[in-house]
Amino acid sequence: MISLTNEIPKLNLPLAEVVKINCTYESYKDIALFWTQDGTRAVISMLDGNMVIYNAGADMDELREFIAIISPQSVFSDADTLTALFGVDFHKVCVMKTEQKFVCDNLSDTVSSKEIYELLDVDGLDLPPYEYFAVDFCHRLNHGQLKYYATKGKCAAVGICDGQAVVVNGIASHKKGMGTQALAGLLSQYVLPCIAVCEENIKPFYLKNNFSHAYYAGYWRKTP
Repeated sequence: MISLTNEIPKLNLPLAEVVKINCTYESYKDIALFWTQDGTRAVISMLDGNMVIYNAGADMDELREFIAIISPQSVFSDADTLTALFGVDFHKVCVMKTEQKFVCDNLSDTVSSKEIYELLDVDGLDLPPYEYFAVDFCHRLNHGQLKYYATKGKCAAVGICDGQAVVVNGIASHKKGMGTQALAGLLSQYVLPCIAVCEENIKPFYLKNNFSHAYYAGYWRKTP
């Protein structure tokens, strides 16, 4: 049975969906919604209509009915779960992973949320409106869930962390070769497994930087 909960089970797994759920819980437990199915068969979060599902042997029929009732704007989960729920009607992405320790000799510039947004506002990154981005960026930064690396006018990378793993939440380069510096600059701030969610055509960039392909995930979005 899927039940609304105020406390989610502790999930210490280096999975993109787990890190997203854990970070949402730590930063937004007072306004986000959380559910579990039979303890830990599935753990679900939803913030501003965006749902994330961690599936550990979920009852898919019940989960499908639940989603139909709750009617989220989007669902993020692993590709097998999304296929079981929606067939092929979702956007597939790659989940890359590394446990390498990154080193960066260049310190990040101190930038505003507006400067980070402008650096990340490039083709291939699906950013929300700035007003939403700024509130979320500052809230997670103040709660210790987010770090960034930026060189003004050249590159930026943002990551969220639940204390067990880091998810690269956005990276952009405006000058050739600066993407690798942004990635190293961000991840040098952590000694944890690092995860990146990216499009298939960006996969070679992460492979070049000592990531390996972990699994496929995806986003389902409600059609208007």
